[in-house]
Amino acid sequence: MGADCMAPLRLVYKLARTVNEIHGDLLSTFPDSCPGLYTLQRWHTEFDKGVFALEKKTRPGRPRETKTEENVARVKRLVEDNPRMTTRQVAAEVSLPSTTVFRLLTEDLGLRNLLSVLVPHQLSEANKTQRVKCCQDLLKLFQDHGEDFLGSHLLVQDEFWFYWDWRTHVGPVLDPPCETDSEKDDDSDGVHLQAEAADRNTMIEYLRTTGKRFLSLKKDKIRLKDCLLMWDNA
Repeated sequence: MGADCMAPLRLVYKLARTVNEIHGDLLSTFPDSCPGLYTLQRWHTEFDKGVFALEKKTRPGRPRETKTEENVARVKRLVEDNPRMTTRQVAAEVSLPSTTVFRLLTEDLGLRNLLSVLVPHQLSEANKTQRVKCCQDLLKLFQDHGEDFLGSHLLVQDEFWFYWDWRTHVGPVLDPPCETDSEKDDDSDGVHLQAEAADRNTMIEYLRTTGKRFLSLKKDKIRLKDCLLMWDNA
């Protein structure tokens, strides 16, 4: 419907014409832009109420486009300050729908939820630098303490420990532990699992933690600053 129909519509209304008659007159005059019968009925009702200005009114509400650079920056600041915020909490802070906040977090910021913490999909430069430093610390421990650094200077959590069969040509390494040894000297803090075969040349012992081994360092008065804590591989 064009604005051209509004003036004739008001005129024929004042002539007390019916809606069907008005529609027929407008259709013959404006065949390409004549409004539908339902629209004319709605306007006719408004005219009966004394409302003759039918321009579109400004409606309150959020803008259609919520995926703006400003909103992305606001969401980013919030999760950087507190990575444990939920999507609903972030949405309440920035006054946006939870679905929009979820898209901003996953699509624009490239974050994912890991153990209730929002972490980036890709490693940042700081993450990469930290991993390099960790490898350098491991290398220094080995250079300073030799093979003993695994037993006395490295505290691990949820890691696999590999024992290679020294009788093969794979390489000289430690013998796999047996059940009697683990009962006498249990370094796995009570959760030592029986070794299982990985292949014909390898045995794996799964240690959940080396906590008791770490506590023994205090008794031996070894410098704890020479110990390195490994918490998974994240």
